[in-house]
Amino acid sequence: MNHMELPPQDYWFGQPAIPSMQPVFGAGKLWEMENDYSYLKYLYPDICNPIQELIDDECDQLEYDGSFIFDSYPDKISLQQLAHKILKKCNDKSPDTFPMDNKHIRELVEILLYHEILYRRNRYRNRKRLYY
Repeated sequence: MNHMELPPQDYWFGQPAIPSMQPVFGAGKLWEMENDYSYLKYLYPDICNPIQELIDDECDQLEYDGSFIFDSYPDKISLQQLAHKILKKCNDKSPDTFPMDNKHIRELVEILLYHEILYRRNRYRNRKRLYY
């Protein structure tokens, strides 16, 4: 039997609490997303592990209502400064592995930071929809 995917509005009975937000289908999808994300983080190359630990620490400190990481359009300069701060901490731990003047390492830190912020923004919005 060939089943077609129905659009989200066909599953939703009633009006969403916030009209501009799509409904959430339950906490099961959030757990599934968390599991996928943690597994894919596990697959990162070894050079990413110390960087990712520092990024997680910095993002944990910035995860509060009103933080600039949850702005509609976060300021690029602030994000680059945060990435530079993380790179400086990496360089303090291991100067040979994470040189400050290496453009590729700087870009890797920015990419990992932006990905982590994207994940946390998505999680924040989904949980907000689920409980409000």
